[in-house]
Order: sequence, then structure tokens, then C-alpha cells
Amino acid sequence: MKIFKNGVVVTGDGKTMYENGAVVVVDDTIVGVEQSLDPSLDAYAEEVIDCTGKCVLPGMINHHQHGITFGPMFASGCENYGRDFIMNHLDRSLLQGHTTVLNIDGFVTMDEVKETQRHHPIRIKAATTHAPINLKAADLCDGKGLKEEHRTMTVEKMLSEGAVCIGEVGGGHTLGGGGQDYLYIPRAVKALKGKDIDYLQARAMKLSVLGRYIEESYYDRDRVAAALKEHKLDDFLTPEETRDIVYKTTLSSVKVALDGYREAADLAKKYNMPLMIHNAPTSKYIVHEIAKMGLNTLIACHSNYLFTKDECVENGKYLKQFPGVILDAAVHDPFGAKKLVATPENLFAFYENDLVDIISTDFAAGASDSMLEGIQHASLEKKLVGFAKAVAQGTTKVTEALPLIAPNLGQLKKGFGADILVTSYPEIKNVERVYVGGKLVAKDGKVLR
Repeated sequence: MKIFKNGVVVTGDGKTMYENGAVVVVDDTIVGVEQSLDPSLDAYAEEVIDCTGKCVLPGMINHHQHGITFGPMFASGCENYGRDFIMNHLDRSLLQGHTTVLNIDGFVTMDEVKETQRHHPIRIKAATTHAPINLKAADLCDGKGLKEEHRTMTVEKMLSEGAVCIGEVGGGHTLGGGGQDYLYIPRAVKALKGKDIDYLQARAMKLSVLGRYIEESYYDRDRVAAALKEHKLDDFLTPEETRDIVYKTTLSSVKVALDGYREAADLAKKYNMPLMIHNAPTSKYIVHEIAKMGLNTLIACHSNYLFTKDECVENGKYLKQFPGVILDAAVHDPFGAKKLVATPENLFAFYENDLVDIISTDFAAGASDSMLEGIQHASLEKKLVGFAKAVAQGTTKVTEALPLIAPNLGQLKKGFGADILVTSYPEIKNVERVYVGGKLVAKDGKVLR
């Protein structure tokens, strides 16, 4: 028996907090959550963890992650970043307090998921997009990570083997989002000109050629020339070269990827499974179309991302009117790396307008901030949302949206699995201990294997 006592206990049900609570664990199961605990029980415990001045929480359930299995990545089906990156990325996620992660690189196989799981204590779940139109979009963008086993796999087989949803349909690679900025456009410039450019320069190229809604008719030579000059690219790129690079890397897959939304929605309806779709300016209207189809669960991914602040709020309010639509707010990297998202204003606007249904991290080129950091800033510091409610949006609400992602997890509740965090308080982003199934798997910034 393990006893966690004297901490601020947040159960994950969205309302219950104990200022000086206790959690009792036997083997891999929670057997008690109390406001106060008889101190005589300490004598029967194999370990007593004094959580004075700390917070005790259920493990975060991060339903939007990339690059966490030994399989192809993203909607583009590109080659993964290598075993070292994958293991380090899983370590980072666990140390951030995520005890369950959902791989939404939808072309992996369950064999790849199981093989990765053998090497890491974090719980890894999988999604699927193994369908013809989505495969075509991947090939138009990249597809170099797709092998025969990925191309012959089906959504039906993946679901039968344990995939928890269909998704992520669309993405920043096939739909002209952040993946183009940090991967494909810089790669194309390097190949053509031998020059390295950063993601901001790549984004400027893309937006000057196609605009925020990724439209071929948007191109204007003078606008592109001005953008090249502003971002110090004009000494080695012409507007025509820029146009050709952006058309080739970004535009070719967009129309097909949007058709992939309809394909996936039909499959979600057929198999009565949750559908996760990339929600961004490029896909805004197809997302609206799918929302009107009446799916039981439609998760609009990172709905606070890529839009302006006003746009994301307006679009979020529009989508909320449709039954079954669940808005995901992604933290990204506005508190740390600040590479893909410079400020958290969109995230905070979602909280201010009570648009957050569930939260995740997304990828942010491998440098995403933690769900706990987003909760800390929005709830404990800015008071935009109640602390208990914010925790539930990263735990219980995720399990309600995706019933197969973490059964019997997400709450500190009698009979539930003992995935437990001990953090600083109120600086809950500082995770001190992580337990998965009652076993200590990370402590003081180190993963224990």
C-alpha cells in the first residue's frame, strides 16, 4: 500500500478538491481518496509520500501527439525522426506529467505501437487514417515513411486491433500548416539553393504566395517580392522561384487532403468511432461541413491554433452549436520555445469564452509545452477557469470524448487505475513524481526504467 497525504488533491472529476487530502493505492489501483486520513494507517503502508506543499493529480491524458512510435509521422506519412528522438520525446512527455499519449500519426500499425510500448512506461494509444484518399494526400506531400504494411492496412483492421479513433485527418503538412514551415519549405530551399532558412522565413514565403487560406489565386508577384525583401530572402530567391517552391511543397496535397475529410467522416459514421480532424483556416469550411453530418463525436483539433484570436473564438462558437462537436485547445509552445506559437493569447481567449472542451499539447516541432503548464497559467495564475474544471479537461473529459483511450483512468477515484502525479503547488508544471499503474516511473526529472 502507498499513501499520498497532506497534499492539494484534485480528483479530476471537474469539481472535487481537497486542500489537505490523501490518496491510498494498493498495487495498481486507487482504494481511497479522502479529505483526511487516519494517521494510524501509515504503519500498514509500504510507502508514505508526504505531499505537504504539493499537488496530487491524475496523470494527464494527452490525446494529440506526433512522433511517439516507431512508425511514419504526420498526415504526410514522412519518415520518423529516429529512435533516439522518439524515446527522448516520450521521456519529455512523461516528465511533463502525461501518463497516456495518443499517437495521431494515423498511418502507423499496431505492431509499431506495441513495439514502442515495450521500451517505455508511458501508455501509448493509436489512431488510424488508413484509407485511400488520405494515403494519396500523403504521397502528394511526402509518403517516404510509408511501407507495404502501412499501405495495405485498413481502418477496420486498426480498429479491431485497438486503435481508439480515426484521425488526425488533415494536418499541417498536407494542408499548408506549420509542418510546411519547419520541414518541407526549408528542405526545398536547401535543395534548390543550398541555403538554410528558418521557420519564420518559410512561413513568410508560404503566406505571401498562398495566403492564410491556401489559395492558388492569391499569388501576386509584388507581394511576394516585398515579403522576400522583408525577410532577407531576396538575395537568393526570386518571386517566381518562391511561387514554384510553395506550389510544389504546399499546394499539391491540399485539395486531396480536404477530400480525405469526407472519406474519414464516412468511416467514422460507419464504425461509430470518434473522428479527430485538423481545424485550421485551410480546412475551416470542410470542418463545418463535417460538423453538420451529425457524428457522435467530432474532435476539432487545436481549434485555437493558426486562426487569429477573434477568428478562433468566432469559429469555436459556431462549431459549438452542433451536437457531437468537441473543441480541442492545444497548448503548443508559447511559454517555452515560442517557435510555432509566440504568445498564448488564443489559448487564453478560448478559456475566457468557455470554449475549451478538452486540451492537448500538439507537437510544436517536438518542443510543446505541457498540458499542466497551460492549466497553471490559465487557471491558477490568470483565473480564467476553475482549477478542478481545467484538470478535468485534460483527464476525465478526454476519456469521455475518447472512451477507449484510457479506460478506468483520468480520475483519482476508488477502483480507478493509479496513474498519479505529484507536482509543486501552485507551480504544477513542475512535476516531481509520476506513477503509472501504481509504479513510480519518473522522479525529479528522470525517467525510471
